[in-house]
Amino acid sequence: MRFENQVAIITGAASGLGRAYAITLAERGASIVLIDRKYDVDDPQGKARRQALFQTQADVEGLGSQVLVFEMDVACAESVVKTVNEVIEMWGRIDVLINNAGIHEPCAFENLSFKTFQRQMDVDLNGSFYFAKAVWPVMKRQEYGRIVMTTGASALYGDMNEVAFSASKMALVGLVNSLCIEGAYYDIHVNSFAPQAVTAMTNSHLADSVKPLFTKESVTACMIFLASKYAPNGQHLLAAAGSISHGQFAEYAPKFFKHEECNAEKILQSWSDIYQAMPVKAHDCGESQILEWARRSAAQHHVGLD
Repeated sequence: MRFENQVAIITGAASGLGRAYAITLAERGASIVLIDRKYDVDDPQGKARRQALFQTQADVEGLGSQVLVFEMDVACAESVVKTVNEVIEMWGRIDVLINNAGIHEPCAFENLSFKTFQRQMDVDLNGSFYFAKAVWPVMKRQEYGRIVMTTGASALYGDMNEVAFSASKMALVGLVNSLCIEGAYYDIHVNSFAPQAVTAMTNSHLADSVKPLFTKESVTACMIFLASKYAPNGQHLLAAAGSISHGQFAEYAPKFFKHEECNAEKILQSWSDIYQAMPVKAHDCGESQILEWARRSAAQHHVGLD
């Protein structure tokens, strides 16, 4: 899969997976836009992070690719629009958007402040929304685009002390589910991606014995697939430790209740028949689910549906 004559924007690109995506896309011919926050150079960690961003720039240039660098807060809508406009002025197109920027601050729910929760939403959810919104008209004009939203296992399944992270990342799944439908006509494919590899963000959350298993190869390979012209649309992929899988919300088989018999006590009595009842059915959109509900009830009430 090659990306010549394509422009890829990567947020959170200074190091970790963002850097890995940038390097791999550059190796495959893409022009790269590196985006990371503006750090305080008086702070040793901030200085190191900034140096990492420009090292990534140098490495991408060393591969023969064009590269632009922007230091900005993805949670600032005005900065996002300004950045996208500058990219268009310079290169005229945007083909790939990888919303990789994120924060991760585990915290027990009773200690989770409104400020911390809001910041998580601002970076993970709003930042991804702002960038998708900014590139959308460009991709529509091109009649081509690939957008990837980065989610996580804790969002899909939940974890201790991960309320803010889970809420913000799971919201991206909903964003993908609807946005992919609007983009399909214009060949804009929107997917979510739950990666897990050893990075500065995840290093302390993996046992030393398993860290060697969580390399970046399978994660990067999956991201390249999602960024390519062969990408599916509206799907949710997971990648870690050599494993690639596809996830989807599915509905277990329903139990139908007559209106006059449906009450909370009846549901309690029937819970063992409802919980994980087979077969499982996947719906491709909310309208499909609503239509299925109508069909079930109509059949019971002898109502004809066109």
